[in-house]
Amino acid sequence: MTDNPLAMGRKNAFADRYGTVFGRQQGLMLKMAGLASSESSASGAWIEDSAGNRWLDFGSFGVHLLGHAHPQVVHALTAQAARMGLSSKILANEPIVSAAERLLALGGAPLDNLIFANTGSEAVEAALKLARIATGRRRILAFRHAYHGRTPGALSVSHGYERHGALLTDGQSSFVEVGDLAAVEAALASGTYAAAIIEPVQGEGGIRPVDPAFLQALRALTRAHGTRLALDEIQTGLGRTGELVCPVSPDVRLLGKVLGGGMFPVAAALFDTAQFGAAARDPVVHASSFAGSPLAGAVVNAVIDVVNEASFAPRIARLGARCREALAARIGAHPGVAAIRGQGFMIGVEFKDTGDAGQMIIEAAKRKLLVAFCLTAPNVVRVYPPAVIDEATLVDGIERFCDSVAALPVRHSPPQKEPLANA
Repeated sequence: MTDNPLAMGRKNAFADRYGTVFGRQQGLMLKMAGLASSESSASGAWIEDSAGNRWLDFGSFGVHLLGHAHPQVVHALTAQAARMGLSSKILANEPIVSAAERLLALGGAPLDNLIFANTGSEAVEAALKLARIATGRRRILAFRHAYHGRTPGALSVSHGYERHGALLTDGQSSFVEVGDLAAVEAALASGTYAAAIIEPVQGEGGIRPVDPAFLQALRALTRAHGTRLALDEIQTGLGRTGELVCPVSPDVRLLGKVLGGGMFPVAAALFDTAQFGAAARDPVVHASSFAGSPLAGAVVNAVIDVVNEASFAPRIARLGARCREALAARIGAHPGVAAIRGQGFMIGVEFKDTGDAGQMIIEAAKRKLLVAFCLTAPNVVRVYPPAVIDEATLVDGIERFCDSVAALPVRHSPPQKEPLANA
């Protein structure tokens, strides 16, 4: 759809209003990226804006694996909202108990209890509190390129946030390289670490899959040194990587993002009560006014229904591999592309220059494709298709992505375009 001058004026007016309340620079960025219209409705893989344009959504920061307005989630949410929304927090409610039972079954033994939260950052905070109370230790072992959220505790175990030192507590977190078992063992041998926290695929740090063998070795080392292991699967879990959960058995498994079905914010920390004792039963430390509501329970139950379908995760694994192959064939040799990596529908394209990554996002917007960079690795653009996408639309999205890369100004001729077969 071609924008006429009147429509352009309306778009810029919205971006100006946005900049007024959220910061002038943010408004200018919307204009520069060609994203100045407001999103107004969405369904499946598509978003429609206020100018009537349809956008293919390959972004959404990992929230919309089930797409937008998934019918099962919408029905569960609206039906529950008509009965009861938030909890009294005095009486318990059936939807959240059912959701907890089903999440624990999905999370696997020995996880036998959980804490519901509203956001992934809150779930990370719960894991850190559990470990510190249970062990009496303060320090947390984390990993370079890690990201765990934006609350102070979550930031303290997210790599690269030293510039926000006023928010953090000095000396309580240490960062080692993923794969460096010697560094892990040296740290844990001090007996001062309450927990180690790691993502099975590092998301905001650049879509970096962690070797399963390293995760298993980390599990053994934490157990040997009395340190609790937290797996942060807030972005990776419930099918994004082609697996519902990581096969390694942690002391705490964190879930979020997809857990809300793209409709409602909810997260959870699943844990093994044998590892935490009284820390797991403190009603004050883990209290929340909003978490654990009937609405959250209804949504979680609907999401579990969808992701438990036999074909759900295997289809993501299969199509994700095809996407990576297609990207490698089309843009792998592009002089501006450094690497293509990922797992399932969690794919990252690393550019050699951050400017190319930003320009690529603008080029994608011209083709009505929504993509986003990684928060702490802005030279990596993520490819996050929704699981509900049909194969023809998936191929179309990959074509738009590759065409956007091909449009970048480069010093050498880009590789010849090869047609994509249907995934």
